[in-house]
Amino acid sequence: MKFSEILVLLLLLSFVACIPQKKIIYMQDVSDNKKYINLYTRAVEITEAYKIQPRDYIYIRVLTPDEAVESLYNLNAGQMNNNQMGDPSSMRYQSYLVSDEGEIDFPYIGQIKVVDLTIKEIKAKMQKILKNHIDTFTLQVQLTHTQFTILGEVNDPGQYNMSKDQLTIFEAISIAGDLTIYGKRKKVKILRPSTEGTKIITIDLSDLNLVDSQNYYIQPNDLIYIEPVKAQMWGFGESFSLSLITSLITFFLLANSLK
Repeated sequence: MKFSEILVLLLLLSFVACIPQKKIIYMQDVSDNKKYINLYTRAVEITEAYKIQPRDYIYIRVLTPDEAVESLYNLNAGQMNNNQMGDPSSMRYQSYLVSDEGEIDFPYIGQIKVVDLTIKEIKAKMQKILKNHIDTFTLQVQLTHTQFTILGEVNDPGQYNMSKDQLTIFEAISIAGDLTIYGKRKKVKILRPSTEGTKIITIDLSDLNLVDSQNYYIQPNDLIYIEPVKAQMWGFGESFSLSLITSLITFFLLANSLK
């Protein structure tokens, strides 16, 4: 191969391997760009957007002045002290598993349909049912065992527990150690399961309009996938740096000058 051909090849590799800074910056204001179309609508519901799915866990606790009545309508109530009741890690002992049919088996009540309801709707439904059995009570209802999964070009992919019902996409990414330099920020896919099938949502992390939109928040059971950019797909890892290419070009220029 001639020197000129080698030089052209090295220059092409340098352009392919380099990722422009603009492609790795989050939350850019691109509204003034020509032909830009804002695909994001402002969030209307955040904490109440998630609807219960089969295999979810729901914490339900009935509080009444009558301890004997209270013990009848709570799971393992007699085995836990007040401090444990307030400990989120202990909530699993009082959480109801939603069956494949979308029901929970509630003490002395029986099967209650909860699938496709929000936590707020479940609480209202439970209050209506319990009014026929208990005179005075308060009710605590909370979604527990919430997790999300993140795969692809992040520094620490895996499945993570959620500290609240819904996280922002940036909170989820930070938990996974941020995207690698080769993560495709403009086409992040969120796979969201539902009783009607899995919905695929594509978001652009570089678009400032994503913030505070309905798609800004992930939900329990979401799977986030970060695609690699072409440089990574073609085998150019982080060790393939611009400095290496520059050194090779310098070497060939020097070798050619000595001929």
